[in-house]
Amino acid sequence: MPASAYLLAGLFVAISLGAGALAWWTVGPRRAVALPLPMVVAFALLYLAGHRLGWQAGPTVELLGFELALPFDIALALVGGFAAAVIQRPLLMTARGAPGS
Repeated sequence: MPASAYLLAGLFVAISLGAGALAWWTVGPRRAVALPLPMVVAFALLYLAGHRLGWQAGPTVELLGFELALPFDIALALVGGFAAAVIQRPLLMTARGAPGS
């Protein structure tokens, strides 16, 4: 694999980590146990949509020799991260019985 492919994978990992962390911080609960799921779901959606299914929507940019629909990819990661955070919040809150975040 060329080095640019590894850089692109690193970019998508960084987008996933950022989207998941933003969702975790915004939705809560702000406990370490709640952090990984939004990140993993954001990455899984990027992997499925971009790599496996080849979905693209909106404007594309050329980055590292690849044609990317970067705004779509970022939006998809945010939607996945926030969806996971919203779904896990009540589950973690009832499991701990903690009020608020």
